Amino acid sequence: MIKKIALTALFVLFLNGCNYQPIYSSKNVKFSIGVFQSSGDSKINKLLIKKLEIYKNDNSNVTKYNLNINSEINKNISTKDKKGNPTTFTLMITFKIEAENSFGEKKSKIFQESTQYENSNNKFNLRKYEDSIKKNMIENINEDIILYLQNLN
Repeated sequence: MIKKIALTALFVLFLNGCNYQPIYSSKNVKFSIGVFQSSGDSKINKLLIKKLEIYKNDNSNVTKYNLNINSEINKNISTKDKKGNPTTFTLMITFKIEAENSFGEKKSKIFQESTQYENSNNKFNLRKYEDSIKKNMIENINEDIILYLQNLN
């Protein structure tokens, strides 16, 4: 028990001593986000905008982007069994992001994630699993969007 406490304390001191900072923290970004406009699937748009809200500030020293977000989600059957029942699905999320800076310059890029997963007889658990997959995919796309906006400068 004492070893665990000592190791935990040592670990915390080590992290503080090496000046640990999260990679995607909003403190050292060279951009801010002004206005969000979205179209497409409203549920996944809300999830993405919620993740991007931390970059919404009024710092005049950084480039401000207005984002136009167009989303699309596709769920297709990948394989079926002998009876014709689906056994695996493919889920693809696509975001087309159009960023307009304060000078009126527009840049657009398409961000896409896809995955395959097995079907389940329990539809409630399948729906929960799909929702968790969507959240993970949106998190990956969010990281890609942040890197894209940082590299626009």
